[in-house]
Amino acid sequence: MQERMPITIGEDTVDKFIAYCRERGLDAFMLVADKNTAAALGDRVHTAISQQGWDVLYCVLDPDGLHTDGTAVTRVLRAHDAAPRTFVSVGSGTITDTTRFASHRSGNPFISFPTAASVDAYASKTAAITIGRLKGSVVCQAPEAIFTDMPTICHAPRFLTASGFGDLVSKLTSTCDWKLTHIIWGSDFDEGIYWRGVSAGQSVAAVIDGIRAGDTESMQVMMEGQFEGGFCMADFNNSAPASGSEHHIAHVWEMLFHWDGKEGLFHGNAVGVAMLMSARWYAQLRAMTREDARTALERTIIPPREEQEAALRKALPEIAEEVIASNPIYLQLSEPETFERIKTRILEQWDEIQTCANKVPDPDQLREWISSLGGPVTPQEIRVSAEETRLGKDFGLYLRERFSINIIRSLFGWE
Repeated sequence: MQERMPITIGEDTVDKFIAYCRERGLDAFMLVADKNTAAALGDRVHTAISQQGWDVLYCVLDPDGLHTDGTAVTRVLRAHDAAPRTFVSVGSGTITDTTRFASHRSGNPFISFPTAASVDAYASKTAAITIGRLKGSVVCQAPEAIFTDMPTICHAPRFLTASGFGDLVSKLTSTCDWKLTHIIWGSDFDEGIYWRGVSAGQSVAAVIDGIRAGDTESMQVMMEGQFEGGFCMADFNNSAPASGSEHHIAHVWEMLFHWDGKEGLFHGNAVGVAMLMSARWYAQLRAMTREDARTALERTIIPPREEQEAALRKALPEIAEEVIASNPIYLQLSEPETFERIKTRILEQWDEIQTCANKVPDPDQLREWISSLGGPVTPQEIRVSAEETRLGKDFGLYLRERFSINIIRSLFGWE
């Protein structure tokens, strides 16, 4: 386990941030927010820094059309004067990851002020960023410290809380996808981190009534669960513990929106909707016997590599070559020897696969939790069309090195 950064949760966090900086001799800053988060907390942080007589640059981005991408990073770097500074992010996922990337690439540390319980990666050292046209997780750095102002968190728009709940409770599917990848594909795995991820997802489900009421203690549990999700990724040096089929499907939708210039798709909402798809496939998996699986796998035909590559180029031309170059698992399954080996492995490990699948809650339960917070539960509610839904499902399985429930769904011929 890596050494943890200090995390301050409660009230008066701006004063505690100033004390932290004074103790460490920090006196030059690059403060990053957007217009919404500046009003919520960023202006207060800026005033507190300025009152100390410290050197601070303040970059306030326009939230309209804002994404964690090359455009946002360039705007931050243009505002930076290339002098050594501690970057300070005041915002949720987009601002935090933009600052994380810009600070790392400019050789500066950063400190995080979350403004909403909307994402689970505040403590992570990876940034979910779109480079060119491809969205992916890029290794950067974790914040040196996190200051969580609970009044700001509790007063954040409720739709952001619902989005964060979807992102965090999805650990109940992503962790199982990670374990399946280990069981079937033989990838690296850490049992301790796995259970920490499961516990993070379960913790937020246990306090859902309090989250619905905006109770401070419950919201703090949610924030702590989100920090733990980031720690799991940091400790494993990979997003695998917290990003499974539900994230990969959501990433396809997010890229499609980005490419088409469409706005309004929040990451956690997309993940929550895709998680319900994954949970339904896990329910189908639990209903199968080993003999059912044997029969289904004997009927499975994996498209040849050339056919898969052509389908990728047609469906997602913007990123097809990068995806193909990564040699994803489903492409490798087109090799008969590889597929035969995997079929054998699935049947041999069937009991362990079922044990893993039993950790995923029933999709109806997950749907009820999200709905009770006002979150979306269908693609239509997040303005994802039937065609975009299909593209996410059929091509999300190519995005990461996971033998996910989406790949199993494809092998067994489920919709």
